[in-house]
Amino acid sequence: MAKKAPHQEFSLTRRGFVAGSGLAAGGLLAVNNGLSLSALAQDGGAEVTVGMNNEPNTFDPHLAIGRHTETFLGNVYDSLVKTSVDGELIPGLATEWEQVDELTWQFKLREGVTFHNGEPFNADAVKFTFERVLDPATEATTINLVGTIDHVDVVDEYTVNIVTSQPDIVLLVRVSELYGPILPPGYFAEVGAEGIATAPVGTGPFKLTEWAKNERIVLDANPDYWGGPPAVSRVTVRPILEDSTRISALLAGEVDLINVVPYARIPELEGNGDIKVSTVPSPRVFFVAIDPRDVPFEDVRVRQALNYAVDADAIIQSLYLGHATRLATAFDVAAVGFDPSIEPYPYDPDMARQLLTDAGYPDGIDANFYAFTGSIADHSQAAEAIVAYLNEAGIRAQMNMLEFGAFGPVRVGNEAIPLFIYSIGNWSREPALTVSWMMQGDGSLFYQNQQILDLIDQALATFDVEERSAIYSEMQQLLKDDAGFIYLFQADAVFAMRSNIEFEPRPDELFYLYPLSVAGEG
Repeated sequence: MAKKAPHQEFSLTRRGFVAGSGLAAGGLLAVNNGLSLSALAQDGGAEVTVGMNNEPNTFDPHLAIGRHTETFLGNVYDSLVKTSVDGELIPGLATEWEQVDELTWQFKLREGVTFHNGEPFNADAVKFTFERVLDPATEATTINLVGTIDHVDVVDEYTVNIVTSQPDIVLLVRVSELYGPILPPGYFAEVGAEGIATAPVGTGPFKLTEWAKNERIVLDANPDYWGGPPAVSRVTVRPILEDSTRISALLAGEVDLINVVPYARIPELEGNGDIKVSTVPSPRVFFVAIDPRDVPFEDVRVRQALNYAVDADAIIQSLYLGHATRLATAFDVAAVGFDPSIEPYPYDPDMARQLLTDAGYPDGIDANFYAFTGSIADHSQAAEAIVAYLNEAGIRAQMNMLEFGAFGPVRVGNEAIPLFIYSIGNWSREPALTVSWMMQGDGSLFYQNQQILDLIDQALATFDVEERSAIYSEMQQLLKDDAGFIYLFQADAVFAMRSNIEFEPRPDELFYLYPLSVAGEG
């Protein structure tokens, strides 16, 4: 049995991590797989209500928009590879894997697993899933994140080979929780895309039993889960978009756990003996996308002016109360190859005006700016501050504030132009994924730089971490100089819960309810 590689070096060896079946006597998941899992639930286990600032746009994993949707998927579906709390890639529906050659990865699949409807999980399900996401007819929103996969070969019922079109250091990430949920082909043939979107069937620890949009999502424990049943019998998720209303519901005991706690409310909640607050660092990178396809944003001087115009440090102090870190580019500070010598644009509105003048716009410019409420993190307040700074520097930005459910189709439909605020959480720590997503050329993300795209390809094919870090350093300098985005910061994630709730938020933002339990119950 091969030894598990450290997180940042998982792709550097020719042999992948190999684990045993993952099941010990009695149905408990063995501790050597790296997961921190709850004990088996007793009959009539506790029920928990969660207040969240959002709900998914779909339960179709290939049409998901936003991390808030992806985090719901992880509770209903499983993937070949899972991620532990500390970021290690560990067995999921695959018990072991091996890199056969530069382009081929072989996965041994977990036997005896069934989907929620009783359909068996096997190699055909894996092949069907990835063929669907790669099919242009699906119009998958995740295609750019799994696009290096060329095809899947079925070796036998419980063995598959995934073949990539190029050497890919992050293939294991692409087949993990966010991008690789496995679908049941038989059920899909019965209900189609519309059925899977609202009545999903996965192999995950919870089953979706009710979804009343804008009211509640009910997840019941899967008693046959291969890792053992969850410690709670039911989780009801209530979408509560307003921060104050969500906090009031927690204080009143109407919900047991909430996400996206405003930083200004942390001291108040910490002073309440019935409440626990958990703050975790997040790899989520905030930025403003710029559409450079037309005047005036095709001019690098205009894009640089946008960066000089925004006082991101002041936003961090006033809105985030210091719970954020200023960034020079799209690289978060824990990313592989992060180069601290590349400094952020300073706040200099005079320089911004001078650059606009040099570019031929002494009277400033006009632009639409899109923002939204109700995402996995608060973008609206930062957006309002950014628009105010832009206007002070002669960039007359017209705010278009939408609820996230309405904003998603606008962005995907390439209508959130020329400016919109967004963020992406790079939990893989490989910035090639972040930057390639930000430069996808679709979804209102139209900035592309061929030098940077070439460096992304080089990084994805470079298995030596030191060589890859050197590539990333060069990439960061190009990102800053060409100013394809307004670079902002990464911010902490804050959760609050009743004191009897046992739940540890993850730094990677994956909102897994499987480890959730209630003290003294279950």
